[in-house]
Amino acid sequence: MFQGFRRTLARMIPAAIVFAGLATSAMAADGDFADASGKLDAFQMFMHADIIVKVVIIFLGFCSVLTWAILIEKSLLIFRVNSSTRRFLTAFRQARKVESIIEQTAEVNDNPMGRMWQAAKDEWDLFHTNWASRTITPHQADRLIQRMALAAGIVQESELSRLGTSMGILATIGSTSPFIGLFGTVWGILHSFAQIASSKSTSLTVVAPGIAEALLATAIGLFAAIPAVMIYNKFARDISKITGSLDNFTAEFTAVVSRELEEVG
Repeated sequence: MFQGFRRTLARMIPAAIVFAGLATSAMAADGDFADASGKLDAFQMFMHADIIVKVVIIFLGFCSVLTWAILIEKSLLIFRVNSSTRRFLTAFRQARKVESIIEQTAEVNDNPMGRMWQAAKDEWDLFHTNWASRTITPHQADRLIQRMALAAGIVQESELSRLGTSMGILATIGSTSPFIGLFGTVWGILHSFAQIASSKSTSLTVVAPGIAEALLATAIGLFAAIPAVMIYNKFARDISKITGSLDNFTAEFTAVVSRELEEVG
């Protein structure tokens, strides 16, 4: 997904460094774009930029804020999920019977594993309600285990979908922000060339300010994209680990149910 982003980044950085060096040397001598110490002022560059470049920068700034908000929200969510599932799994493994599992996990079942087990337990209760006074055959026991696994699987997909919320936003920001910033840069450079033509001057003092303003859009685009890609990859790994643990839990509780049905049979 991010192959295009990496190629774009590799092409844009060398050009950005060259243009930024030229712009810095020229604009440091221009009082309108530099502070008292001769250093560039990003705010002044933003204020002097074309309206399209300003819109691009503001949008990319919003994308960056959204990325960090998702990082905080999802980090807290995954931390709570991991903590609660560990407690549930510890309580689950202390029980040997289906009914005792309910007692052991009653206070720690507010998590994906707990909800998966509750869905499977509903199938168990329904089966025993319908077959309370009958002998359970091996075929019926196999069908019960399959239904319990299917019920847990439905809940698992729902929980993973909830955990994956906002991942698409991160992927979109990470893959499109460099191109949005590049659009702002190209537009700003075109605007600068138009100013050069109208002023009939090709000195760096005239050329560099517009180029620097345009490059600011590229810088903001990279600032928004790079963290988004890193955060996306982190959460993708976290969700993959949770998926594996939920799959293992399904196998674990089906083993418990199978063992108890064998004892009953």
